[in-house]
Amino acid sequence: MMKTKLLCVFVATLSIIACSKDGEDGAVGPQGPQGEQGIQGEQGDTGEQGDTGEQGEKGDPGTANVIYSGWVDSPFVNNNIMSPTANASMEVAGLSQEIVDYGTVLVYGKVAANGTVYALPYLGNQGVSYYYYFDLEEINIRLATADGTSDIGSPLFSTYRYVLIPGGTEASDGIGGVTTKAAAVDYSKMSYDEVVDYFGIPK
Repeated sequence: MMKTKLLCVFVATLSIIACSKDGEDGAVGPQGPQGEQGIQGEQGDTGEQGDTGEQGEKGDPGTANVIYSGWVDSPFVNNNIMSPTANASMEVAGLSQEIVDYGTVLVYGKVAANGTVYALPYLGNQGVSYYYYFDLEEINIRLATADGTSDIGSPLFSTYRYVLIPGGTEASDGIGGVTTKAAAVDYSKMSYDEVVDYFGIPK
């Protein structure tokens, strides 16, 4: 009797295995709902700050090739000029032939009484014109009365400064105020404040 029961169990097991092996796979069931998002973990500690790199070399103001002076004393030593015209020169080591031929030369005068700066050429209230010529390593400041007969008297400007701007287009005839006719930017039409801001020049 026991043998008969064992035989029946053995036959039933073989039948189940045979059915499982030869039967087709069932269809995939629908995907279950997404589980809730877990709690965000704590933020890690901030890493140590890296070493500061070496500071780069200080750049030149504005553009590397622009040359400018500080405020220098007027080349006119006489504070009471008893003639209708006068001229005096300033030595300018940076005024190269290339700048004379292709660049821009700007000159400014400052009034000692109130610190007001004017670009040359300039016609003062006293009827005196202030203008300049330039050549290799030299800027010549010239004064002339409007009527050509009166004395100049005391010059308006006590100090002057210049700005030398290299250029790439021949546009200079050596006369102040006619130096950038063909330049992309006509610096001679800019105010003093605009020029120093444009090139980062200390006032």
